[in-house]
Amino acid sequence: MPEKQEKIVTLSRISLLALSVFAMVGVLATSSHVDAAYVKKKKQQAQPTESQPSSTATSFAQRIAQACVSGKWEQQPCLKAVSENNLVMASNYIAALDEAGKKQQGEMVKQKCAASTAATKGEYPANAMRSAYVECVNHVVDTVKATGMLPDQSQYQLLVGAVQCLDKATACSAIEQGLSRYK
Repeated sequence: MPEKQEKIVTLSRISLLALSVFAMVGVLATSSHVDAAYVKKKKQQAQPTESQPSSTATSFAQRIAQACVSGKWEQQPCLKAVSENNLVMASNYIAALDEAGKKQQGEMVKQKCAASTAATKGEYPANAMRSAYVECVNHVVDTVKATGMLPDQSQYQLLVGAVQCLDKATACSAIEQGLSRYK
């Protein structure tokens, strides 16, 4: 199995478990082409604990549930909701890396995740967005290995869940069931 597919499969299993737990617990508790005002408006200061999703992730779970659940993963409103989640997740992760003196890794995340935010500004084919999401997921994995620093895990799980559903994986029904709690 190629290395990138192996990463996705491993992350998919972890994310499915995490999304399932996220749903069962019932806790409701930048890219260069996006303008800075939008990113600043969307950024959240509070960091979640490991057992509780951030308020940002909960908000994006609601948006993604509304736009994507019931097999609407390839539609533009869904792709836009997932891309908006990625924009905020990547922006906050880049800022954290920069603050920790890891500017080079932050710049690479910005470059590798930029395409995954494209649907915030326009309409793109679902297969192109899926490829961009996979590239971002894989680079985040590499960055975590290199730095030991994690992005917002709940937002990251939303991204991995979207990839699984765009791939029409059998796990998508469980992901949709978990997200349905946020409709």
